Amino acid sequence: MANRLYGTIVNVIQGKINAHIHILWKKIPLSVIITRASCEDMHLSVGDNIYVVIKGTDIMLAKSLSGLLSARNRAIGVVRQIIKGDVLSKVMVESQGDMLHAIITNVSLNEMDIKDGDEITAIVKSTELILSKESS
Repeated sequence: MANRLYGTIVNVIQGKINAHIHILWKKIPLSVIITRASCEDMHLSVGDNIYVVIKGTDIMLAKSLSGLLSARNRAIGVVRQIIKGDVLSKVMVESQGDMLHAIITNVSLNEMDIKDGDEITAIVKSTELILSKESS
C-alpha cells in the first residue's frame, strides 16, 4: 500500500531537465523533484491541489534526529501500530492526522527499539515522491 497525501503547490521552479515542486501538506512543506517534461505534461502551477504518493519502502525512520541531513522531506509523528513480518515490518506513523506506512527491516526495528507511542521522524528524499493530479 502506498501513502497518499493531499496538498497544494506553493512554488514551481523549472530547470532545463528537472522541475522542483514545493507542496504544502497541511503544515509541512514537501519538496519534490520531477522531470520538466512531467511538470509540463501535468500542467503543474502554483495553487494546484495535488496528491503526493510515497512507497512505504521509500520512507526512512529516525528517532531523536539531530544534525544535518540531505533529505528534504521530514514529518514528525507518533508510531500507532507495528505489523511485524518475517524479514520486514510495517510501521504506521500518524502525522497531522494522516497515517504514513513505512516498511523497514526487522533488524532496524529492533536496533532502534521502535515501539507503539514513540515519537518518530519519517524522512523521504525529494526524488522519491510521485505526484498525481486529478483531471480537470
